[in-house]
Amino acid sequence: MPLYILGLLLDIVCVIHIMRTGAERFWIYVVMLLPGAGPVAYFVAEILPSLLQTRTSRAMARNARNTLDRGRGVRQRLAALDMADTTENRRLLAEEYLALGQFDEAIPLYEACLIGIHADDPTLLLGYARACFAKGEAQPALDALDHLKSANPDFDSADGHLLYAKCLEGVGRLAEALDEYRALAVYAPGEEPRCRLALLLQQGGEIDAARSVFAEILARAKRATRHYRTTEREWIEIARRLGPAG
Repeated sequence: MPLYILGLLLDIVCVIHIMRTGAERFWIYVVMLLPGAGPVAYFVAEILPSLLQTRTSRAMARNARNTLDRGRGVRQRLAALDMADTTENRRLLAEEYLALGQFDEAIPLYEACLIGIHADDPTLLLGYARACFAKGEAQPALDALDHLKSANPDFDSADGHLLYAKCLEGVGRLAEALDEYRALAVYAPGEEPRCRLALLLQQGGEIDAARSVFAEILARAKRATRHYRTTEREWIEIARRLGPAG
């Protein structure tokens, strides 16, 4: 059977499955407009998870949907917010906007949440700080994190600690940022804190100290798994470029 006929039959089967199962109609356009790739994507996102019913398959489905339809999460959260205007629904919508880089939409939502009994909520304050920093507004982000620390002294988050250090650096409080990066380098996962420490040391003229940190990053990368090297590629490449051999 010619391949184009096989492909056409596959498209038809997928469209029938979409109609019968009530899957989102945008899949019809994906299947018809992306010969070969469209049916494969539909299989991975919609059919395979129902066959396997595992956490991995559900994650594959979510990633496939988000790649093909970046606004899907926002539409779902907007619909939920329309049904129930709650702080939780506003937060979830803000997170969707933040993930898409739509900071001007995320920030007002966080601000609307941070009132009354939720004014000191650490999750909301951290989300708001992330959105402000990502937009390039380091001072409001730092103010939110200082508020978080004051209102929630027992709150512990390596990601929040790293963001705090980056905010300090962003507002020019470099000595304090350096102290925070040093503390992060001891316990925080990933190479970003160590790489930022080395970069700030280098900026301050401590070249040998910076190279020593870069060398540690490269040594750790050699011992690490392939997955770790892939996820930390950005920071490992910086260390390789600026480290002892750079």
